[in-house]
Amino acid sequence: MFSYIFMKILESRPWRYDKGITILSGGHAKKIKNEIVLNWIRPGTKMLDVGCGTGELLANAARAGAHVTGIDISEGMLQVARKRFEAPDLKGKETLYHASVTELDELFADNAFDLITSTLVFSELYPAERIWAMNEFHRILKPSGVLVLADEVRPRAFIKRLVHAMMRVPLAIVTYFIAQISTKAIPDIMKDVSQAGFSLLSEKRSLLDSFALVCAQKAEKKEIGKSSDVLVLRPEDDISIAKSIWDYIGRWFPNPVVPGLRRLGSPDHNSPVLVTSNFHLTVRRVEKALSATDAWLLVAPTNGINVWCSSAGGEMTVHSLLTVMKTSRVQGRVTHRKLILPQLSAAGIDRKRLKETSGWAAEFGPVYARDIPAFLEQDHKKTAELCRVSYPNSFRFEMLLSMNALVWAVITIVLIFIKPSWALVLSAFFWGAGIVLYGGYPYLPGNSGWAKASGLSILLAICIALYSVFILKRPWWYFWGLMTSVVILTLWLGFDLKGIVGANQSEPESLLHKLGVGSIGQIHKPRNNLTGSISHNPELCINCGTCIMVCPKSVFSRAQKNGKVVLGDLNACLRCQACLKQCLSNAISIQ
Repeated sequence: MFSYIFMKILESRPWRYDKGITILSGGHAKKIKNEIVLNWIRPGTKMLDVGCGTGELLANAARAGAHVTGIDISEGMLQVARKRFEAPDLKGKETLYHASVTELDELFADNAFDLITSTLVFSELYPAERIWAMNEFHRILKPSGVLVLADEVRPRAFIKRLVHAMMRVPLAIVTYFIAQISTKAIPDIMKDVSQAGFSLLSEKRSLLDSFALVCAQKAEKKEIGKSSDVLVLRPEDDISIAKSIWDYIGRWFPNPVVPGLRRLGSPDHNSPVLVTSNFHLTVRRVEKALSATDAWLLVAPTNGINVWCSSAGGEMTVHSLLTVMKTSRVQGRVTHRKLILPQLSAAGIDRKRLKETSGWAAEFGPVYARDIPAFLEQDHKKTAELCRVSYPNSFRFEMLLSMNALVWAVITIVLIFIKPSWALVLSAFFWGAGIVLYGGYPYLPGNSGWAKASGLSILLAICIALYSVFILKRPWWYFWGLMTSVVILTLWLGFDLKGIVGANQSEPESLLHKLGVGSIGQIHKPRNNLTGSISHNPELCINCGTCIMVCPKSVFSRAQKNGKVVLGDLNACLRCQACLKQCLSNAISIQ
């Protein structure tokens, strides 16, 4: 239980992964790897480890005489694996690829391997990804080749399933807070294996039935379905009131929908193909904006995180795009090969690599879904307004609710049991202060969210003290507990106010940089949050205007005299790296 949940935390520290997973699994993970080598590795065995991580299993297999190949989606884990194979007895014995499971078709020929292994990978995949991977395993395994899977599964018995859920949910919540990612127990691993054309050799399960080690052999040929066999959803097919409510009160947590292809209106083979993340609110807003448009919508797997955050955080990448393009078989639905990407994905998607790997060209649409119809009608041309993010009051109040509703609910529930008389009073202060801070952010004194919140908290504390002295005729400190609580709650509301509604970099991020904190799981990753200033080299610039089209703050523009690209107000720059990622001539850098 601990190993495959907290594994996600350990993955953010690749160099500590092996030791951590050994401790968390009580040595079970290492035992499984040793068992695989003992039972299935012989001199000359051609082995592929899917999700090879730090390469521990590959190294053991190579020492036993196997010809080893590994793929993994994490470049950090692969760096550790490469270093492992620098040992004298392993040097040059490995082949490693930075790729996802849906890129197997590009890497390996038919009947290439005697053995395929995959540990703690399938629980991270969506059903369509698992089907794709299984079909590819069948293709690249030699006749009578063996597949070994070790992963988290859903227990068969109801009681065990209930116990498993009770243990898993709190662990998953803790893991998400630290690593901002989660796993999904496989509902029926044997069904996946058999439908892909494998015959079962053995299956071992843990005490709670929640972990399985499955060995299967390639059997009859598996026929791959056509694009018409793939499920294509319509907006009304997965309506969820619970998810819609969660959009506005649980923004701390992911809210995913099933990735894949969606049909908007009555699209045909010439209709545009748009892309978005699998965050529920984003998908719903895109569907609503395109309610009168005939189009295809590709929902990429981003762990239920919105476009901007998933792009900056490394979830919305070329890998995730290739995954949804292949599993949905969108190429069989349209005759063109063009994608319209959300502009805020520019920080994560390398269009040049996408073109090289898939043959599809991509352009960036507008920032907001509501502007997509106008973008399509205007022959895909963007004005400056369509490129720029804005923070109106409606957005600020939406963020006030979505970022603080759960915190308020927890505090209120605790107060009801400890001091009921405070519940209503603190609720009034909490939401009142929130409305003032979020709604009045541009007008409150102070250059930072913390400064604005500090000023408001002091003012509220003074008001409480004056009420105590002049109305109740009590000492000013009579309500010291209430004053302290109000100050703490107000400071919480201003914790990352500048980053949430101030159109600026996160203040907690900046503070961590100054303190020299390298990273905290997925929450704070300095490689995705550069602290230097954007620099533009006019000599290298080819004036293509890509930076203008992807900058959400209009930092770049064209000079009126000669129409060349120029750099504007650096104070407005969010350092989102979109311009850096998309510059075609390396004219942009971070100083």
